Amino acid sequence: MNKKILGLIGGVVLIAGLAGAVVVVSNKQDKEESSQSEAASTTTANAEDLVLSTQTKDDVVSVDVTNSTGSYTIIRTAKADEEAGTDTVFAVEGWEDVPTDASLASTLANNIAGLSATSIVAEDCDDMEKYGLGEDAPKGVLTFDDGSTFAFRAGNSVADGENSYFAVEGDDTVYSVMTSLVANYSKAAEDFMSLTMLEAPAEDEYPIVNSLTVEREDMEQDIVLSYMDYADDDDSLGGTAASHEMTEPIPAYLSVERSSDLITGIFGAKASSILKIHPEDSDKAQYGLDEPFGEVVMDCDDGNVYTLVIGDRFVEHDDETGSDEAYYPVMLKGVDVIYAMAEGDCLWATVEPTDIASSLVIATYVWDLGELSMKADGMEDMNFTIEGDDADTAVVKLNGETVETERFRLLYTFLLKTTAEGVELNGVPNGEPEATLYFRTKNGSKEQEICFYRQDDFNCLITINGESSFTCRASFIDAFKKNMELFDTDEDFVQTWS
Repeated sequence: MNKKILGLIGGVVLIAGLAGAVVVVSNKQDKEESSQSEAASTTTANAEDLVLSTQTKDDVVSVDVTNSTGSYTIIRTAKADEEAGTDTVFAVEGWEDVPTDASLASTLANNIAGLSATSIVAEDCDDMEKYGLGEDAPKGVLTFDDGSTFAFRAGNSVADGENSYFAVEGDDTVYSVMTSLVANYSKAAEDFMSLTMLEAPAEDEYPIVNSLTVEREDMEQDIVLSYMDYADDDDSLGGTAASHEMTEPIPAYLSVERSSDLITGIFGAKASSILKIHPEDSDKAQYGLDEPFGEVVMDCDDGNVYTLVIGDRFVEHDDETGSDEAYYPVMLKGVDVIYAMAEGDCLWATVEPTDIASSLVIATYVWDLGELSMKADGMEDMNFTIEGDDADTAVVKLNGETVETERFRLLYTFLLKTTAEGVELNGVPNGEPEATLYFRTKNGSKEQEICFYRQDDFNCLITINGESSFTCRASFIDAFKKNMELFDTDEDFVQTWS
């Protein structure tokens, strides 16, 4: 091949290579210009072109929502009152009587009424499906006080993850708006219902719970926890801060930590889900609420009585975690909703007297006593009377004779240490009591006869006012008798036993 031909071929190759380079550079420039052009359209758009609605949340009368879960309407149930300091309130139409998550429901109006887009994505768009703005897109229609409406669709997420595509009905412009503003338009109507069955009052506005009664099919006797009037007197509790006592099935002091949630827990009680709104009789039967497993009655001093009805226990299997989750269907009387309450939160469905009873058998403040008697086999009865309200004014008499106030206080300190080791509701006394303690307060608010029955060498049954109540160590009876002997001496009282 001659040099001219070789030169010609080389020239063609060189030109082709240069042409390819030009194409690459050209494509790169086109992309950069396109990117710059798109960025310019986003950043240079007039602010007024991004304003989509100029109303306010308070102007919204209703919000119609349609999405994959169905259609529903959020309506305004109360308008803001500046003088009263109240905000506009919204609820799901038809469910106005059901506790609503007012904060969540208000977002549908608040987020869209005065909406501005973050950018214009496309104008004269003829393919809305491309942006997730087709017929299946979540839709909303806001109706305002002046009769005007604002209808829109919310589309797919933009690549940045912070925005979503958005279109006003009847307009072929595609905008981007903050995703957080339209996210709630994909929710179901039930999502706007509150899972809190009874709102908790402010900390300083809690009523006193006069009594809490737990009735269940699996218990022979109800559990009744009653408020003690003397609880307002800090000195009267003698070692326990609980303001309530168990009055049924046995008289018992309560553990503060283990009883407080039980007593006031209906306030602020939260369900895990809603099973049925406005249930029919068949729905109640399905969940065992036609013949309830249990019922909890909270009677408050403000005149309100709240009743929680508990249905049959259900267990659901979670295929993802492989675990079983138990719940109780519950209804709060006056609220027409069946809620699911996790077993661990529904304390009243499983509580036993042993779970909440304190180990204290006696907790009355010493100078609240008006009378105290101690009796035991082979011992002379000791009958004390107490006058005065404190150590400085107290006068104590034993069988009619004045005795040292401090000596009596030390003896009572031993009695306060009477400790139950277990709750025994069905104990049968073995013979006659080996020791008996009786006391009555000056104001008559508390009067008890506590009897100790030695069941065997190790165990003692305690009855209170004739009812089987607790067990303790039999050695306590020996200490009880020993201290009766020691009262007229200068020896220290026995304070421990094994």
